[in-house]
Amino acid sequence: MSRGFRIALMCAEKEPVECHRTILVARHLANREIEIQHILATGELESQEDALRRLARAVKVPENDLFRSAEELLAETYRRQEKRIAYDTERAPAFRVAAG
Repeated sequence: MSRGFRIALMCAEKEPVECHRTILVARHLANREIEIQHILATGELESQEDALRRLARAVKVPENDLFRSAEELLAETYRRQEKRIAYDTERAPAFRVAAG
C-alpha cells in the first residue's frame, strides 16, 4: 500500500536513539524490510542499522559475542534502551485530583 510513497514520522527528539519511534515503530518497520532513515541534528541521514550499532555501543552491548547470536544482541540492545527511556510508573510523580 505504501509502495511508491515516502512516509515521514516526525518527532521532537534531537537524538534518534532516544526516541520511542526508533525503538518501537522503526523496529517493526525494519522487520518488514522497509528502509528507515533518521534525520540527525546536523541534517545528515543515518540508517536504522547504523543507529542501532551506535546505540549498542552506547548501552555497552558488544558487536559480536561467542555465545549469543546477532538477533540476541540486538534484542539486548533494545531491552537496555527500553529500560532507559520507557515511562516508569514507579518513578513517575504522583498526581492528585483536587476535590471540587
